[in-house]
Amino acid sequence: MATWTGVSHLSVTLTSGDQNCAIYANGLNRIGVTISITPTDECGDLIEVDPQHLVSNLWLIDYIDESKLHWNGKSGWSYTDTENEFTAIPGGAGERAEVATGGNGAQHVTFYVYCSPGVTKKSISVLVRTDSEDGDTFSTSKDGAYPSQVVINPRAAATYTKDNISWDYSRTSTDEENNTRYVTTRAWNYYLSLKEPDNYFVTFRVHGHFSDSGYDGLFSAHIPADNDRGNFYGGYVWYSEPHNYSTGQIVNFPEGNHWWDTAAIYDRSYPEQYLCFTWVHSTTSGDGWHIPNGPITNWHVYYTPRIVAWDRYGNTGTFWVDGDEITKGLNLTDYQP
Repeated sequence: MATWTGVSHLSVTLTSGDQNCAIYANGLNRIGVTISITPTDECGDLIEVDPQHLVSNLWLIDYIDESKLHWNGKSGWSYTDTENEFTAIPGGAGERAEVATGGNGAQHVTFYVYCSPGVTKKSISVLVRTDSEDGDTFSTSKDGAYPSQVVINPRAAATYTKDNISWDYSRTSTDEENNTRYVTTRAWNYYLSLKEPDNYFVTFRVHGHFSDSGYDGLFSAHIPADNDRGNFYGGYVWYSEPHNYSTGQIVNFPEGNHWWDTAAIYDRSYPEQYLCFTWVHSTTSGDGWHIPNGPITNWHVYYTPRIVAWDRYGNTGTFWVDGDEITKGLNLTDYQP
């Protein structure tokens, strides 16, 4: 049986086909780096190496001093074998190490490079160890047999504030909005999105809301004393991902009023790129709104949701939505720890 003892070709490039690019030094942004290798046996004939075995015998190294990058590292320059949701080249297109077989016996392996804040530009090469008796190695470093490198230039991680985001609203429909015999419901959707050129948010995490059945996403409810408790003001955040056009339950008062409604949510294009909130003003006649209902046990209950949003490169912004003052709409501000 033939033994893998050498290579007839070894090179490294970015998955984009380029040899250099930028990266955000935030520990999340990943850049795909593809290794092309043509293994040979002791007779110099082409040989195919088991993909898993091939991956375990490849390392990304520094082009100049041949030091290894950290495998699944927590600091400095690191790499792994899986892409994440922030795998994209800044200013370029948006990738588990994969091995593919190309022409002339070449096999291709993709790793994903990332880095922490404070690093400097890195020239990256590859080192491979064969199954020869002496464990012969080949590299694409400066002094290696097949000099080849990719150059990755770190950018400082971006932190988004209210100046960088869009926070606008428009009227949305509800199932019961035309049923005005007992209740009138009006609802507006608010949209949190990034307004940076050629960039957008890709995921959100929300902390601070009710999660009870029928009230999931409710973070503020206020029933003032005026008009015989006939006004309900509510704030909802539709945090579940993936975001898709659907409906959310609002104004849920099954006890006493025997009423609930649903509002259309994620009703704009590219819903995966924004976080949708709904602000509700609903009125009822008679003896007003009845409590308790679910988590609504007082005339004024609220959270102040904290929202963390990540862009396609892993940069973040953190915001608050005021749950206390709900009667005039939804107010978003920068998060202050």
